[in-house]
Amino acid sequence: MSDTHLARPTDPRTAPPQRRWLALTVLLIPAALTLLSVTSVNLAVPAIRDGIGADATQQSLVLTAYALAFALVLLPAGRLGDQFGHKKVFVTGVAVFTAANLWCGIAPDPTQLVLARILAGVGAGLTMTPVNALIQLLYKGPERARPFAILGAVFGASSAAGPLLGGLLIHSGGEIGWRLTFLVNVPVGILAVILAIFVLPVTAPIGTRGSDPIGMLLFTAGVGLAILPFSLGGGFSVTSTIMLVAGILLLVGFGGWIRARGRQDRFAVVPLRLFRQRALPIGVVSTFLGFAGFTSSFLVLALLWEEALGHDALSAGLLVSPFAIGSVVGALFNRMLLQRYGTRMITAGLTMITLGLATVGMLVIALPAEALTFLVMLLPLLVTGIGVGLFVGPNANASFAQTEGRDAGVASAMVTAAQRTGTAVGLGILSALYALLPGGAASLGNEAIAAFLTAAFAGAAALTLVVTKRSRLDVGDAAAH
Repeated sequence: MSDTHLARPTDPRTAPPQRRWLALTVLLIPAALTLLSVTSVNLAVPAIRDGIGADATQQSLVLTAYALAFALVLLPAGRLGDQFGHKKVFVTGVAVFTAANLWCGIAPDPTQLVLARILAGVGAGLTMTPVNALIQLLYKGPERARPFAILGAVFGASSAAGPLLGGLLIHSGGEIGWRLTFLVNVPVGILAVILAIFVLPVTAPIGTRGSDPIGMLLFTAGVGLAILPFSLGGGFSVTSTIMLVAGILLLVGFGGWIRARGRQDRFAVVPLRLFRQRALPIGVVSTFLGFAGFTSSFLVLALLWEEALGHDALSAGLLVSPFAIGSVVGALFNRMLLQRYGTRMITAGLTMITLGLATVGMLVIALPAEALTFLVMLLPLLVTGIGVGLFVGPNANASFAQTEGRDAGVASAMVTAAQRTGTAVGLGILSALYALLPGGAASLGNEAIAAFLTAAFAGAAALTLVVTKRSRLDVGDAAAH
């Protein structure tokens, strides 16, 4: 991909403020699309089943294959960006994502749809890793709080707006409504590619050059095998358990490999110095658990409203509008609260997510079906959304507080991989839960259990921050690298 504008590498932090904010806007457009593609498809699953005859496994793969491919490509994308420039990786990723969504929209059968979703996940991974990396390079130290707060608002609002957009398209599109949930990304993606070519700065590659194919293979295979059992749906079998154990062992082996390479002062795909930090490892764990909770809750809400209560897709989309509003509100205030309360605010956000989702589960248990109305759900979903706004952006900012510029791509890949892996695992566990429990998604009791499970993930993330004493790390002392 040739760069036709700003042809010479520059330090993006020296660009005029207006130029940097324009670049941030261009980064956020496809970032929003990749997240919309996670949650908007949740509502489309029944229509996909009816439209092209997808069976239970194929329906599960439509949801989880995207997240799986997304997660697998992140580390290679981060390393490529550090070595050859993040702009090139970003533009390539948006182009692949756009083409894949066109394929999704015209797919004639479930097999092609799943394959197209895998390609879309690859494009999304190539897109998202440079977003975090370029924010780290565009802004320095405390300056990062605001763009990461905006990114958090985009994460929350896009995730919550996905079901609403999907519901509108399915409701108005008739038999092709589910196809429109993919095709709507195509013109916006094309526009994003054009803008990115002319607006994003060309940065000089600053990552250490080298090759570590064994490390890359260990990480990619480990993540893939760890996620795959959750992606197939239908519960655990001997085969899926073996895959999960093998994946965990490969990731343990990856850690040992990186440590050995570091001791020998040899190039490693993930530098050992990143594991010696406290901020990044804690951020990866809290991100994984937090995203497993709040992103999978959209599937719970969609199935609760459509399968268990019999409402249409548009109504299910409207249900999560308080979540979207709350996430924007939380993001608007998180910078101010972060300055006053530090990273304790992140723990507070996760606690709000936990309480909001647990309240949804309690309402489903306590109230008869006819009493489960939009107004009843409004407050807990608003609280959950505010919690997401307080969690996502500040948690990413805190994760990168000790990261050097030369590691921006790899650090971004690790945090983004935690987001996507958490999403895949959360969705996969819920899909398996619905498949195993009598009554499936049509049972209110099962929906309550699923809501409690999403709350448990978020609660575990909050507990992680408390146990590791994350608040003692000074985010304001972010590296001026």
